[in-house]
Amino acid sequence: MKPIVRYMTLNIGILTLLMLVILCITGAFLGAEKAALFFNSPPLAVFWLILLGTLVAGFVCWRSLWRRPNLLLCHLGCMAVLAGGMWGSAAGHRLRQAVGGSSAKVKGTIVLHQGQSGSEVVAERGQIFTLPFSVRLEQTDVSYYDAPSLGIYTQRGELIGRLAAAVDGQAYELSAESGIRVEVVEKFANLRLIRQDDGTLTGVEGDTAADNPGYAVAFTLPDGQVRRQYVFERFEPHFSSQLPFVTVFLPPRMPKEYRSTLILEKDGQTLAQKTIRVNNPLYYGGYHFYQSTFGRDEGGAYSGILVVSDSGVWCVFVGYGLMTAGLFGQFWMRPLLRDEGKG
Repeated sequence: MKPIVRYMTLNIGILTLLMLVILCITGAFLGAEKAALFFNSPPLAVFWLILLGTLVAGFVCWRSLWRRPNLLLCHLGCMAVLAGGMWGSAAGHRLRQAVGGSSAKVKGTIVLHQGQSGSEVVAERGQIFTLPFSVRLEQTDVSYYDAPSLGIYTQRGELIGRLAAAVDGQAYELSAESGIRVEVVEKFANLRLIRQDDGTLTGVEGDTAADNPGYAVAFTLPDGQVRRQYVFERFEPHFSSQLPFVTVFLPPRMPKEYRSTLILEKDGQTLAQKTIRVNNPLYYGGYHFYQSTFGRDEGGAYSGILVVSDSGVWCVFVGYGLMTAGLFGQFWMRPLLRDEGKG
């Protein structure tokens, strides 16, 4: 190999490594989403190819690598990490699709209401791809550090009482002066109000397939009369003309854990099932399913599921293993063997 070629290869390699350091520092300040777009941009795709080509050229320019197993492992490990990252990147997926390869994307989101199934995943830039199986959201919920409660307000908006949003059999005094006791007497999964002949409203349990939770709150007046108010979790409360109070549902504010039970199905058969949590995904068929978002709307509870394919990830893992073995041998085993030889 001519010295000029080796000299140019060495300088290009040093320059690309310096650029890699600068790019990594820059990406650390961009945030996850912007960094992903930045490192998958066309100019960076060219840079990754140049870096990979420089590593490959090292085998040709420096034959001594083949006689130094530790350095060879480090070199091969770097190539494997870079090749796996490129293969599993968004640009890599688009390139494979363009030449007729797999059309699976890197990352996307599927939003499902409880009990709903779907297979279309929305990827970056609004692209949609279809999974080779369907995903069913069997159940989703969220737990909190704090508990929901019912706040009792005057018509001027002053909070005068708070009680647990549960049928616990406990009655609370609004104040010593009022002599009024208040208690949650019934909880509904799907509260419906029916107007009686005398004009009063009565709460009943509606269709169990719907999701409209609510509560019946009983106010016991000093003369023993009982007046009820019905409170919805997601809608304005029922205002009783016979009471100077308004009861409002106060949701918890500190989420503890989001959970979604997913069932993967194909042709009527269950392929996999798991209750996923944040950082505890379901893995099947080359895809990871992560808990991403949780919410409620007019259709009930829903979950946003992040779908990530693992294309190239095993190549990256192998690369890390090779680099670890090479560094271990170079900086620990080799000096140890040298010292033993001197002894």
